[in-house]
Amino acid sequence: MSQVIHSALHRYKPYLSNEDFETLVAASTQNAPLAVRVNLLKNAQPQVVMQEWQSRYGWQTEPVPFWDYGMHVLDAQTPISQTIEHRFAYYYIQDAASMLPVALFSPMSAGQLLLDMAASPGGKTTQMIDRSQDKAFIIANDSSASRLSALRVVSQSWGMSNGMIANYAGEKLGDWFPETFDRILLDAPCSMESLRVSESHPFRDISTSERDRLALRQVALLISALKAAKIGGEVVYSTCTMSPEENEAVVNAILNLYPQSVSIAEPLIQNPRSKGLTHFQDLEFHHSLQNTMRVWPHLYATNGFFAAKLLKTNQIETNKLAIPQRDFSQTGLVKLREKETEILINQIFDRFGLTASQFNQFEIYQRESQLFLIPKAYLQHFQTLPYNTLGLPLGKLIKGQLEPGFEFVMRFGDQFENNVWQMPPELQDTWLQGHDLRNLALPANCELGILAIKNENDVLIGAGKWSAQRLRNLLPHRYLR
Repeated sequence: MSQVIHSALHRYKPYLSNEDFETLVAASTQNAPLAVRVNLLKNAQPQVVMQEWQSRYGWQTEPVPFWDYGMHVLDAQTPISQTIEHRFAYYYIQDAASMLPVALFSPMSAGQLLLDMAASPGGKTTQMIDRSQDKAFIIANDSSASRLSALRVVSQSWGMSNGMIANYAGEKLGDWFPETFDRILLDAPCSMESLRVSESHPFRDISTSERDRLALRQVALLISALKAAKIGGEVVYSTCTMSPEENEAVVNAILNLYPQSVSIAEPLIQNPRSKGLTHFQDLEFHHSLQNTMRVWPHLYATNGFFAAKLLKTNQIETNKLAIPQRDFSQTGLVKLREKETEILINQIFDRFGLTASQFNQFEIYQRESQLFLIPKAYLQHFQTLPYNTLGLPLGKLIKGQLEPGFEFVMRFGDQFENNVWQMPPELQDTWLQGHDLRNLALPANCELGILAIKNENDVLIGAGKWSAQRLRNLLPHRYLR
C-alpha cells in the first residue's frame, strides 16, 4: 500500500471497528462496480426492463440499496456502455452511492420548484426529473460555463422539458430567490477523497488548507441553498468525499448558525455502521449529526460518499442583491394566441394520440417558424432570469401545420399511439450510421410526415420524416455509430 493511500485510510481508523477497517483497506484497492439507473420517463415498467436487460446482455447484478430502480452490474457479457438502451438514455451509468442524495427527498409533485445547485454533469438532475415525472419545474445550475455542454446533453437526452439550465454562482441564488424552492440539491464541490481506487480520481495528498478552503465554500453554498428553500422545504447536502471537515463539520456549522431554522431529518437507511460522526480528532459535532449518512466504500460496494437531508423550519435572513435581468421579449419568443395553441394541440392529438393534459405545464411560444414548449413555472417565477437552455423545442410551423422536431419525438415518442414504426433489425445498422432509408412499406398507422422509430425491443431509436418513399434520418451526430 502506497504512503498516500495508507495516510488517507488511517486517519479514519479510530472511527471504525477493526473488522470494518480491514474490510475498508481491502475495498480501497478495488474499483467499485458500476451501476445503472432506469430512466422513468422512458420505461413505464422499470422492474420489468431491468430483468430484460439482465437476460438480454448477460448481466450479473445486485440491487442498489438506495434506489429501487438501480442495480449494480457485477459482470456483463455486453458492457453496460455498449447497449442501444444506453445510447438512447433508457438508463444512466453512475456509481450507486450517487443515487443516494436524490433518494433522500420526500416525494416530488407537479407544481413544485426544484433546484440542483451544482448540477453538471447531470446525473442527479435526471434523477430529480424522474422523481416528479418531469411535472415539477427544475433549475439545473452550474457555476462553470465549460460544464454546461455536458449538462445540456445529459438532461436533454434524458427528456427534461419542464426545466432550465443556468450558469450562476450558487452562493448568490439564496439572496436572489429567498424562500422559493421546495427541494434543493447541493452536491458540493469537494476533495473527492472517496477512499477507493478510481481511474478518474486516484489517491492523492489532500492538505489541511485545501480542506479548509473547500469547507468555506461548501458552507457558503449551503447557506445559499437554505436561504432559497421555502419554510418546510428540504435541502440535501452531499459530497463524494469522506473528509469530515467537508461533511459533518459543514453541516455542524450550519446548525450553529441557524439553530432555530434548520434541523437534520432521519436517514433513509437505518444502518448504525453508516451513521455520521459526532466527533473527529479535535472537532465536536451536534449529536444530531448521527442522522447524516456516511457511506463507507466497503458497506455497499460503492465509492465513499456523504449525504445529509436538512429541513428548513424557520426564516433565514437574506441580503438584497440585484438579480440578473433580461426582458423576456429580447429572446424573440412570442406566445401563441389561444386559438393557435388549440389548433396545434389538436394536431398533436390527431397525429400521435397525445392529449392536451400532457402539456398543461407549458405555454407554446414561437420564434420565426420555430415552436417551443416553455414551462409555465418559469414564466410565473423567473421570467426575467437569463437562461442557457429552457423548455423543449416543439418543432416547426409550416403553412399552419406542425412538423414536430427530433427533441419532441424523443421526449414523447414512447407515448405515441400513431405514427410509430418498428424498424426491422436488418435496417438498424444503416439507420444508426445516419443514413436515410428508401422504398419502405410502412404500416397503415404511419402517415406522411414525422415518425417515431423503434427497434424490436421497443427502444425509441430516433425520428424520421417520411415523404416520397424516403425516410429522412433526423438523428443528431451524437447518436451515430
